[in-house]
Amino acid sequence: MTTIADPGTDCGRIFATGRWQDAWLAGGMEATVAHVRLRAGDVPVTLQLVTDSPLWRGYEGDADLPPVWEGPVAYLSTVYAVANPLNQVPDASGTVARALEIAGEWGAEALVVTNLEPGPALESLPRPDALVRLDATCRVRLADGADGTGGTGGTNGTGGMGGMGGYLDGLATSHRGRLRRYHRRGARAGLTYHDRNLAEAGHVLAAFARLTRQSAERHGTPPLYSEAALRALLEVPGTRLLSADLDGRPAAGLLSFEWDGCLVLWAAGIDYALLKTHFPYYFLIYEAIAAAAERGCRWVDFGRGNLEFKQRLGFHPVDLWSPVYLLARRAAYAGRLAEMHRRISDFLGRPG
Repeated sequence: MTTIADPGTDCGRIFATGRWQDAWLAGGMEATVAHVRLRAGDVPVTLQLVTDSPLWRGYEGDADLPPVWEGPVAYLSTVYAVANPLNQVPDASGTVARALEIAGEWGAEALVVTNLEPGPALESLPRPDALVRLDATCRVRLADGADGTGGTGGTNGTGGMGGMGGYLDGLATSHRGRLRRYHRRGARAGLTYHDRNLAEAGHVLAAFARLTRQSAERHGTPPLYSEAALRALLEVPGTRLLSADLDGRPAAGLLSFEWDGCLVLWAAGIDYALLKTHFPYYFLIYEAIAAAAERGCRWVDFGRGNLEFKQRLGFHPVDLWSPVYLLARRAAYAGRLAEMHRRISDFLGRPG
């Protein structure tokens, strides 16, 4: 296993599909009053005019700031996508120029180009009025194919050991021991691993949605995922609901996207009453990575939030930058965005 950061050409590809973007709009999580599909080369990217984005409000909460905007904002892609589709193209300047024209016609306060990673796309853009790092996503590169310790395989029970060797060898001894120990305790406590498509997830989806809401509330953010949004995304090819179940119900779950050799773990929910007795999250992470390695996945993207925890598990943060172009020349906006960037940097523990 190698532990270099992904430049965005693998893990972000699911978000650059029309199917993902259509499903996200259908889920209705953001208050979108207009949208249009643009293209950057062969890559589709949705521009949407939003009057309320719960995740943006969550970032304002992370920064301990009142609302930044005084009116609707245009987002080129959505802040919810871990990677902007524009990461897939070397020069996105023309697409951003067109998005600025449309956002101006819509009367947007600003255009926010969300979640660009360091690289050619970000460097190609016109100079923004503000550059805000909203978050970082965490990724690990797996060795090609199953290179581990053998094992029983399977996805329903405590199998799936076949590709774990390379991943585990990359962890510090104490963290490797903790992951193995908590996985073993979870199995002994009766947890079972499940990998479900839309049809199979139907009877547990409501319970999983409740867990995602509880997890968001525990971290002081607005509830981020409705059952309708999760159901819409499960229609996208490669989307699965992974869970650690106890007595037939999820004790922890992850909505995942698998696309082009990368597993993206996107929306998480945990039953915190079981967190320190059954260790469902550790159990689930172990099983999900083992199964991904057995399938030959090259990358696992663990998404945003809780960076310290994910780094202990061998994942490496990749900064997500959002250039902001102000269309309503309100004097307060530049200062608010600069303060948002500074405070989120402190919150993430990633100065600069």
